[in-house]
Amino acid sequence: MINKERQFMLRAIKLARKAKGKTFPNPLVGAVVVKNGKIIGRGHHKKAGTPHAEIIALRNAEKGIKKKGLKESILFVTLEPCAHYGKTPPCTQAIIKSGIKKVYAAMTDPNPLVRGRGMAILRKNGIKTKVGICRREAKDLNTSYIESMKK
Repeated sequence: MINKERQFMLRAIKLARKAKGKTFPNPLVGAVVVKNGKIIGRGHHKKAGTPHAEIIALRNAEKGIKKKGLKESILFVTLEPCAHYGKTPPCTQAIIKSGIKKVYAAMTDPNPLVRGRGMAILRKNGIKTKVGICRREAKDLNTSYIESMKK
């Protein structure tokens, strides 16, 4: 499964790149929802103040799912889901409501408002989490965002 996990995360990274130069001051983020080994939802953050990648991917996946919803699905996202209110509500709330059972993030969000809290909230709500798949690629995607968070 590790090779498959990497493929799904690389797909999310590719989606994130679509918004290069459009998301400032937010990071580039892509997400895919996978069920039974197939991508059923995809999304990327398009610009500041608009729905985040996770929300778009969840909405996209929910369109094609019937009774069972997103149970047994996995969300692959290039950056830890947000856990605070800004211009949009926390992605963690939508993920919990969706029924997703696993969330794999390429990297922890360096934003002090999130930094580990997003994954902790998901775990507290019974969602399995994993961080680090394609970490290097995700960091390369957001070098300026990471630097701005250090300041």
